[in-house]
Amino acid sequence: MGEYNIAFEVQEWRRTQFGRRRVGTVIRDMQINVKGTTNQRPILTIPPDICVVAGTLVTGNVTATDADRNPVRITANSGILPPATFTQTSFGPPTAAGTFRWTPDCNNIAAQPTRVSFTAEDQPTGNNPVLIDQRVWNITVIGPAPQNLQASRLGNNTVLTWDRYICQRPGARILIFRRENPGPPIAGPCVTGIPASAGYTLIETLTYPTPPATGDLLSYVDTNNGLGLQRGKTYCYRIYVEFPLPAGGKSLASEEACVSFAGRSAVFTNVTVDATSTTAGRITVKWTRPGPINTFNAPLVYRLLRANGQSSTATFTEIARIVDRPNDTVYVDNNLDTQNRAYIYRLEFISNTTNQPGSGIVTETATAASSVRVDGTPDPQNNRITLRWTYNVPWDNSRRPATIFRRDPGTGSQFVQIATVTGTTTGGTYVDQGTTARPLVKGQTYCYYVSTNGTYSNPGIIDPLINLSQQQCVALRSIPCPPVLSLKRPNCDSLATRLFDLPATPASGPIYTNVLSWTLGATPPDCSRAIVSYNIYYAPNSTDSLTFLTSVPGTQMSYLHRNLTSEAGCYAVQAVDSSGTRSVRSNVECKEDCQLFLLPNVFTPNGDGLNDTFRPKVFTPIRRTSFRVFNRWGVKIYESDKEPLIKWNGGSRAEGNSGSTVVEGVYFYQADVEFGDVNNTKRTYKGWVEISR
Repeated sequence: MGEYNIAFEVQEWRRTQFGRRRVGTVIRDMQINVKGTTNQRPILTIPPDICVVAGTLVTGNVTATDADRNPVRITANSGILPPATFTQTSFGPPTAAGTFRWTPDCNNIAAQPTRVSFTAEDQPTGNNPVLIDQRVWNITVIGPAPQNLQASRLGNNTVLTWDRYICQRPGARILIFRRENPGPPIAGPCVTGIPASAGYTLIETLTYPTPPATGDLLSYVDTNNGLGLQRGKTYCYRIYVEFPLPAGGKSLASEEACVSFAGRSAVFTNVTVDATSTTAGRITVKWTRPGPINTFNAPLVYRLLRANGQSSTATFTEIARIVDRPNDTVYVDNNLDTQNRAYIYRLEFISNTTNQPGSGIVTETATAASSVRVDGTPDPQNNRITLRWTYNVPWDNSRRPATIFRRDPGTGSQFVQIATVTGTTTGGTYVDQGTTARPLVKGQTYCYYVSTNGTYSNPGIIDPLINLSQQQCVALRSIPCPPVLSLKRPNCDSLATRLFDLPATPASGPIYTNVLSWTLGATPPDCSRAIVSYNIYYAPNSTDSLTFLTSVPGTQMSYLHRNLTSEAGCYAVQAVDSSGTRSVRSNVECKEDCQLFLLPNVFTPNGDGLNDTFRPKVFTPIRRTSFRVFNRWGVKIYESDKEPLIKWNGGSRAEGNSGSTVVEGVYFYQADVEFGDVNNTKRTYKGWVEISR
């Protein structure tokens, strides 16, 4: 019991398009009085948290009971009161009650709930203190669903229309989703937007204009990115609204609108590699015949286009034009570089709009389909080869496993199946380690190809769709033998005894050279000693990561790292063979600077250019020196920390050596030195110096 005071800071934050931003703070004091009492606090009961569509009346009954049978006063507090109301209808005992009523409008839509705080306060007898109970009711206001979504055909496109949105707001966005065939219902009063589990794909986002621009968003034409939609399929759409920050929030999704395209579109079924070569490669391309064929006006034309790679946005070039042969749906593409390239194909079906010649237009375009491209990466350290294959096709290759074939050395042209792997809609991966009985052998070349098994899941289209990749040969070369590195280290004790004899430290500080040498190891036993170069890696100290420094020829077994401002550093070396295969890195060798610092006991600042400044002789980099000079009576006459090598010219009481010069005589100094090593070693040097002019 007693009185207590606390202070707390309240921060206000706002969600913006650039992230959360703090917009203000305020500090408040709170006094807490703790008293003894037999009174018991009331118990408050509020409705469960809810979601509500803007424009819908929210009603909530709030009650409170008090164990001491005291009357209870209930109040509500929120930024929405008014227009929201709370009316207490009874005070008890036994039960106090009240009713909350609020009809949120479009301005109340937000990602975060609106919070209404209710307080129950008892009214005890005598000197008993008033006690309370508080509860918060969260009301999430969501946008109403867009109404009257309609879908209709316009050639090979879909026209979507909907009613004017009642809660449209500048900066709000309408998101348009599409899927094939009707989707599942989107259940739940608080499920806004369209969940990923519904199977829809976002195809467009429309944004309401901001002032001074005006306008409604009431329609959209789905052209499938200019390719048109496929006949023989049913496409279903939903839309919803996403509101701008800072409030944010979403609407419910619209009802589903579907449209069916009669007939059958031309679609690719095969892009399979028949021959692997840099100049005589061959790919067979197949597609389905559009139908009913008698609904089109002759002449009927298939226009086949090709591009390098697997991107459907590449630049395509026409390679064939088949006129008035609608049943001719196979094309063999010759003289390709299937060894090094994948190819992607696009098909345009052209018919006349009327019976009159010269009115031909592109009736539909088949979704592009690429060849399967497989690449192999050898991993000689782990004695394995990693295969990765990719494709860009309109059918689904993920429902059935792909088959991996390998040709071993010495077996001629015989490929055998070694594995089946379930991939994704864009590719797959397989790691070939051989078998326990027959592991892969270093120094050998293995050849592979992949056979994919796809489907449209459409009974009207041939199934399965088998397509082959090119043949890819991978050499599993022996890894280079790893170097064994040696790094020449200084003898700090010997240097310390010879510091007087060492050359004077340059004005810019000492310059160092690190000497590296290495030999070739013999691990693993089958490693290769045919080395063409060595990569050298370096880090300034042992806490940094090694980075590439330089490369030297394979005949060179040493390296001088020159012009260093510090001897400290760590090194490793890696061997590289003619194929670019790298060994494991060598052992890491590190060295530290010798922390040597020697000051003379006499200097002659007379301007003759000889021994004019007081500076140390060092064999290590200095990061910082705090230097002070005192006369024989202990009076400080000079102080500076601007120059690591001191460079005092006999000036008095000044930074940068300005000020009057001191008289000849003996002076005492203290130098607090911070060395440039990884540990930032600090040492203090004290002594005397005689100035003679």
